[in-house]
This record gives sequence, structure tokens and C-alpha cells, in this order.
Amino acid sequence: MTLQPGQPAPSFVLLDKARTKITEQSFPGKHLVLAFYPLAFTGG
Repeated sequence: MTLQPGQPAPSFVLLDKARTKITEQSFPGKHLVLAFYPLAFTGG
């Protein structure tokens, strides 16, 4: 999936370091920047 600038991000659930679930609803009224690094832990 490719998002365009200004397009809303799809719903998501992520885990933080304490394994607590984080969703877009965790930040009401805030702008978020999401970055993904698919090769960050692959050694490649």
C-alpha cells in the first residue's frame, strides 16, 4: 500500500518496548509521523 502526502494513515496497532499496544487512538488530536524500516533488523 502506498500513501500519498496528506492522506490519512490506515488504522494500526504497534507494540512499544514494554509490549503495550499503541494505536492511532492513543494520540487524540495529534499529528503523527510513522516511519518503517523493513530492513532494520535483517542484517541486509
